[in-house]
Amino acid sequence: MALDLSIVIPAYNRAALLRQTLQSVQQAIQTLNVEIIVVDDGSAEPLAEQLSSSLDFPARFIHQSNQGSLVARNNGLAHAIGKYVFFIDSDDQVHPEKFVTQIACLEAHQADVCYSDECTVCLGEDQSSLTVISERLLPLTTDPVELYLKIQPTPGNLIFRRDYLNQHFANPLVPEQRSLAPVGDTWIYYNLMIHPAKIVKVNQPYTLYLQHEQDRYSNCWEATGIASLLMTLIFLKNCPKHDSTLQARRQIGESALIAWRKLPRNFHSDFETKLLEIWKTSPQASIENLGGRLFQKLAKLIGIENAAKLLRRVQRPHYSKIQTLDRQKLNSLMQCLSSI
Repeated sequence: MALDLSIVIPAYNRAALLRQTLQSVQQAIQTLNVEIIVVDDGSAEPLAEQLSSSLDFPARFIHQSNQGSLVARNNGLAHAIGKYVFFIDSDDQVHPEKFVTQIACLEAHQADVCYSDECTVCLGEDQSSLTVISERLLPLTTDPVELYLKIQPTPGNLIFRRDYLNQHFANPLVPEQRSLAPVGDTWIYYNLMIHPAKIVKVNQPYTLYLQHEQDRYSNCWEATGIASLLMTLIFLKNCPKHDSTLQARRQIGESALIAWRKLPRNFHSDFETKLLEIWKTSPQASIENLGGRLFQKLAKLIGIENAAKLLRRVQRPHYSKIQTLDRQKLNSLMQCLSSI
């Protein structure tokens, strides 16, 4: 019997959280024919040894040397055989109706990707029930650039047609590399956004984002920011410069300026310069897309760049207030940008 869905879970240590994720996945399978692929990214104690005997449903464990979540996710995709593919982190939960509802929507419309609204949840005192903290209603779109770059659903939201992924990952604009591991989720988005896709949405909060006390993969905002900048620079270097990519390149520029405005003061001069240069060299967008009313008024008076600099100086904290890395480590991470 053909498989409806391949569920790929990159994981590293944290067996207890992974067990909770697997249990929520099991509850969401219902009548679907699925495979569960756990890619163990070099855990200190192999996850298969920790979990296999305690699971009452089949899961395939693939062990690899520690190479980061991006490589682990793609390794899982390479082993997948389902018609559709779903990626989920090892510390998230799945809504019981997510798989059947989103796959039914994909089938009904013969679509490439399906997304839903989202909600943030936390574990109750019994460590089994979930309490909703907030909901995020996502805009309806059929445009890949808007979905992947502007909306950017959380990692456990999208369900993809596997052939669609394999077609565009065969020769990706942004090649796989370890230094992009902190942004492995958006690596998928950057390699899909310039390609046509049939996109559908389920208007229900069927994507759960679990808040918990243990660290997630991205527990250092500087490392995530540097990896994101590296990915953006590689994308722009390899992206064909023609009309079909104009919207993507314009949105990249908008996102770069918005990200620059959010940086703390006195962060890292090279990082700030490269990020601002992306906006300067990208197809220009309207002021309305770059900030709120105050920013727009200032931009019309003193120019976009000067308005951005002024508001950042006034509104953003000093780097020392939110710093998670020392300067030596920060400079070491920045070296990955030197060759771009």
